[in-house]
Amino acid sequence: MTRRIALVCLTPEPDTAELGPLKMPSYGIRRIEASVRADPALADADVRLIDMQGRGAAEQQALLAGFDPHLIGFSAYVWSAPDLIALARAHKATNPGTVIVFGGPSARTAFFDLPPYHRAGDYLDAVVEGDGELIFNAIARLDPLTAAGLETVPGLALPRGEGWLRTGPAPRIDLAALASPFRMGLMPPQSVAYLETFRGCPLSCRFCEWGVFKDLKAVFPEEAIVEELRAFERLESPAVFLLDAGLNLNGHAFRNLAAAHAQVPALRDRQFWAEVYPASVKPEHLEFLEGVGTSYLGVGLQSIDTGVLKALDRPQNGARFDPAIRMLAEVAEVEVQIIFGLPGDTPEGFMQTLQYALSLPVDVRAYHCLVLPDALLTRSRAEWTLRFDPRTLAMISNSSWSRDDIAAMRRRLSALVRAHGGHSGEFWYAFKSRAQAGAVRA
Repeated sequence: MTRRIALVCLTPEPDTAELGPLKMPSYGIRRIEASVRADPALADADVRLIDMQGRGAAEQQALLAGFDPHLIGFSAYVWSAPDLIALARAHKATNPGTVIVFGGPSARTAFFDLPPYHRAGDYLDAVVEGDGELIFNAIARLDPLTAAGLETVPGLALPRGEGWLRTGPAPRIDLAALASPFRMGLMPPQSVAYLETFRGCPLSCRFCEWGVFKDLKAVFPEEAIVEELRAFERLESPAVFLLDAGLNLNGHAFRNLAAAHAQVPALRDRQFWAEVYPASVKPEHLEFLEGVGTSYLGVGLQSIDTGVLKALDRPQNGARFDPAIRMLAEVAEVEVQIIFGLPGDTPEGFMQTLQYALSLPVDVRAYHCLVLPDALLTRSRAEWTLRFDPRTLAMISNSSWSRDDIAAMRRRLSALVRAHGGHSGEFWYAFKSRAQAGAVRA
């Protein structure tokens, strides 16, 4: 019998037109698709990727029912998790034998334990809380494919009554051996491409999902990056989004990227988007950025209050921040990112951070603090008394921000953005720089 495998995502609709005609397709789910399709043991499987973007609940349910999969993999992000959980719940109610697996950044047991999603066993059979390629393949190869068989697959969290059963450590992943959706032609042409050179982050900031430590010695080799760049050229990708926690947070990975680009200079004539950690900017990073079509560099400031940063386990920005920003602004279009609603900060403290950021020759984006999985959702402090929306994960109040404080700051930022000629989305406010002299605009 041919095994039918559905891979389901929900690509978000842009909440503004700031990307213009650029399309950003879902990537994580296509990583899983590539892994399944490249597995010889699954050569006979009928694999279907289903993007629920723009579809109502009834149409979503009909699409799944029409395919009648034996196995469903859901890719859960902040924007998609509530709707995909509702879809999984509806499908499981009428198809109890279908094995349902959740993965992605929001697929964490702490998230599924929140009141709206409690008793996860009603709608899912397993959660993959880390890199999913090898683990999902192991599930897809199970014979028979049953909920009981999942206990033999390492790296899973299985719902059991009011708790969870963990099946042991996930297998170590060889990044060089991973199948690429770009090289396999699974990504849509002429859309934004995504590039990884390593996974994880050496920092462990409490507000950030990157904060769970991974083996940073594991990097994508130069040869793999070369082939990715060639694939971007074939697909005529107009922009490349570096998904790493930071361009300069892993020296080995950066050297591989620079060497690969020296062989295949695909980034020279494309927009290049990346995050940069300002305290670690070196001449080689500036030289690299001068040689690519950099149109966006995100730099996390978050707050200028050293006490706030220390409580959140964020390394101090220090005296190097200002000169680093000014050097970066000479070779790229830079956006400094700050967050309002952080526990320990105050409205007055945030406004000081905003005023400082606006004094720099860069764009500024202010984010509403979210209580993310692998971040404040599980690594908060009890005295911070967080209250947040379980659907959007947006902070409602905490020990230093009242509900009224946060609502008032949203109104204030909306007015300030309009005055600065910027724009805003549901949880962010973007201020355009009045002087970004020397920036390269691809």
